[in-house]
Amino acid sequence: MANQLEGYESVSERIEKFWMKYLEIGRIETDPIFMDGTRYVVKAFGYREITDAVPFATGLAEEIRTAQNRFPLENAETSAISRMLHNAGLSKFSEGIPRPSYDEMRRVRLEVVPEPTAQVTMTVSEARDPWSFGAALDNVGNELVTPTAILDVPSCQHGPMAFKEGVNGKTGKPYKGYVCTEKNRDFQCPARWMDTK
Repeated sequence: MANQLEGYESVSERIEKFWMKYLEIGRIETDPIFMDGTRYVVKAFGYREITDAVPFATGLAEEIRTAQNRFPLENAETSAISRMLHNAGLSKFSEGIPRPSYDEMRRVRLEVVPEPTAQVTMTVSEARDPWSFGAALDNVGNELVTPTAILDVPSCQHGPMAFKEGVNGKTGKPYKGYVCTEKNRDFQCPARWMDTK
């Protein structure tokens, strides 16, 4: 086989063959029989007629979630349908077209996209203890929001107050400040308005 894809038949072509043969009377069902967030196994069932209780062909497929395979459940379902249709005799290979040989398939090169890696810079002063993160955590802490920024938010008896800013619709004057978060206006604490001048 000079071109490894010349004998390839897409799943949509196989599904089209199924519907041409079993138009308005057949059915295809899928069932995810195993999912753990990483590994997905799907079983497909082919029925010649809608009312058939037992499928005339089945197919199983497994997919693993990787950086390159972001939709393993969908891919497993499509592959299971493809295998079921092949088992049902609805593929080029079941029509006498030879399958590619081992050597031909070995020549096919898949482009592998490297998994994304995070670049982290850590300064660890405790060289003798690889599990100590003292200096590294100090550096990370400086980049995060400091607790003083959180402490600047005023509180009332109902907890931290909510910041509000805008323009008064009647006077046209800007306002900003902190208001009580209590839903019932009768129990709200007085707002703490800031000078906007």
